[in-house]
Amino acid sequence: MFLSLGERIAVMRKITVLLLLAVAFAWASSAHAALVFHADFAQDTAYENSWPMKTDEVITVDVYVPNVPAPGLISMGFKLTYDSEKLLVESAGVDQGNWPYPFEGGFVDLATSGEIQMAGFRLKGLAGNNIRLGTVRFRCISEGTSAFMLLDRQGDWFVLDSEQQTVLDGDIGAGVLLATIRPPVPGNINGDGTVDLADAILALQFLAKTNQSYVHGNADVNADGLIGMAEAIYILQKVSGLRQ
Repeated sequence: MFLSLGERIAVMRKITVLLLLAVAFAWASSAHAALVFHADFAQDTAYENSWPMKTDEVITVDVYVPNVPAPGLISMGFKLTYDSEKLLVESAGVDQGNWPYPFEGGFVDLATSGEIQMAGFRLKGLAGNNIRLGTVRFRCISEGTSAFMLLDRQGDWFVLDSEQQTVLDGDIGAGVLLATIRPPVPGNINGDGTVDLADAILALQFLAKTNQSYVHGNADVNADGLIGMAEAIYILQKVSGLRQ
């Protein structure tokens, strides 16, 4: 049976369309939004990219990965780095509910000063938003600036639960700056590094007990460790230019 030129062209068009659909399906199946990582210092599921600390202060920070695509991760592993001259790790742990290893307990390596290694596994993929990886408790031993970084570790750790066992470690790249831990700024009650009208409003709301937002007590201006009227007046003076 011979096909006419027109019929052959029609068949070739159908084959081309099918090939394009197959490529598109394969790309859609493998494509994913790049993994991103965040730090939650106040443990209120609000992410921060900086955090003020003064000597002897202690903070517990959660490390999260949001927007994990289906079918979800069956394993994770990474390194955290910090300035060991500024910060002391009092404790660290994998979220054992999310990452049992081997299906109970967790793996954390604190052997190297200035570096924490975490890893965990699970039987079934975990997908979705705000997935906690682990928790670190820091004590500030010397005021200053320290980068809190998440780095890739040797091997394949961020793996999707699929036949292809898709590895997402490449999304980490050269590293992710989770946050900068820095000295506190007097009057900077919301902890964003600047003293402005938002701090004045937060101070007044805090005094009136009408705001439940996290208030940085180390932003006090008279060394009493409290946020009160003195801070509100100081901030308003700074905002108005009456105080340098």
